[in-house]
Amino acid sequence: MQKLAPITRKVLRAQDAAEYLGISVSTLRSLAQTRLPSFSVSAGRKVWLVSDLDNYLSQCSGRAITDVPANPWDKILADRQAQISQNLQG
Repeated sequence: MQKLAPITRKVLRAQDAAEYLGISVSTLRSLAQTRLPSFSVSAGRKVWLVSDLDNYLSQCSGRAITDVPANPWDKILADRQAQISQNLQG
């Protein structure tokens, strides 16, 4: 029997969206009134797009949220290049 690929959820309900952001459901609902878009999929059922949650996290943190983990060597290389540049300047 062939296995199907797991489904990646594109929307989350309030409880899951709050957990995804690490906040309470009441805080999520407050944010939904001002800063975090949501939409209704049926009467009384709001959902949040995972991409909107990621965008919100990016805005709060000031950096991009990606599925690909950062390469630790990139930071080491950038730090080393900055150190060399400082040494050359004086």
